[in-house]
Amino acid sequence: MKKTLKLFATLFSASFLFVSAAFAEQVISASDLPDGFARTAGILDKINTKTPVTVSNKKDLLNAVKKGGLIFVDGMIDMSEGMMPKEAGGSTPALDAFVKSHSNFATYKEYRDAYVAACSTETEDTSKGGSKQSKLYDTMHGMNGAYGSIIRLILQSNTMIIGLTEESGFFGGSVSVMNVSNVILRNLTIRDAYDPFPHHEANDGYNAENDTIVVYGSKNVWIDHCTLGDTVAVSHVMTGGKFDEKWQTYDGLCDIKSTSDNVTVSYCKLMNHDKTMLIGASDSEKMTPENRKVTLHHNYFYNCGQRLPMVRLTTVHTYNNFFEVDKSAPYKSDYALGVRINALIQSECNFYGPGTSYSFSGDSGNKQGSVYFVGDIDKSVNGKKTGQFKTSTSPLFKIPYKYEAIPADKVPDFVKANAGAGKASVKK
Repeated sequence: MKKTLKLFATLFSASFLFVSAAFAEQVISASDLPDGFARTAGILDKINTKTPVTVSNKKDLLNAVKKGGLIFVDGMIDMSEGMMPKEAGGSTPALDAFVKSHSNFATYKEYRDAYVAACSTETEDTSKGGSKQSKLYDTMHGMNGAYGSIIRLILQSNTMIIGLTEESGFFGGSVSVMNVSNVILRNLTIRDAYDPFPHHEANDGYNAENDTIVVYGSKNVWIDHCTLGDTVAVSHVMTGGKFDEKWQTYDGLCDIKSTSDNVTVSYCKLMNHDKTMLIGASDSEKMTPENRKVTLHHNYFYNCGQRLPMVRLTTVHTYNNFFEVDKSAPYKSDYALGVRINALIQSECNFYGPGTSYSFSGDSGNKQGSVYFVGDIDKSVNGKKTGQFKTSTSPLFKIPYKYEAIPADKVPDFVKANAGAGKASVKK
């Protein structure tokens, strides 16, 4: 009874905070600290914010990220150098020229038609070797690697990147936060980490490799007020001239893998994507939940199919997030949160639905994770797959930082008004 009264008092008090916060001007400054696990690690201590640079093209951006420090982005930067097509499976003169210089094919269409014809539904081109490998394996992976090296933005430790406007950021590229520490990305529109050279996987069609943002083996990372999404939908091809299969040109929207720790994703809009956020890449990772900690708060998951996120071997505090799927969604809704092996999730004052198929999904076997629910509103179509994860009646972990969670019924309006690039002004 005492716990119930304490929670009610907390939510009642938070409702008053919501009124002022919803209408207060949101301002982004280089001196801001994150809420969540990223705040516990001195994330600003080593970032040089005294000599900022402003960039508006790829060349200057690449030079700036080599040095780290504070970088402002003014306008949208094409990381693909003109190779990003306007439609699924399409091409551009620059992409045709790339294919011609890296293969025996004259155009992208000629390559794509040949690769599709060389595959069957059982072709396995994920890794080299095996009887199911296609004859164009080397050609496909060669171009995939060369293309990835062009579009990838590799960040150094102690780097802060802030977009100056809603239309400031990157398209046609992949942001790599790999084996570094103290990285902050704010007020950026990052879209279309497009992979024109997806590989075929047995009985699963063609799958891409480029993530919009990938956090791998990195610590102290804050992604805030960003808009992440796609503009090109999935297309289909006739594998071997017989079988209709997906030609998937996007991988993850924001994936957190390996020994990454102290990560916060806040006030972001993640939209129009299928496999949206993966936290923990494999059941076999040598990790414990105590060694990988992630906070997700005030994010807007709009028209996303699944993995919002899907969690393995990680401690996750998720609060005040809004999940919505409407009739314009390019992908069918599967589930919001995936609770997999050794996941420890505290779901607090989130709003699940409408349009989301399942709010929570997990594993039907013995690799189940655990969830503690407090103050959520669940309006998903089918609710929770409760037989696929463990439900706790008490908190699964101690939260080591201060935060304010607003009541779940206030979340949809508040999050839609404040999540994503351009929702806050930037103090330069």
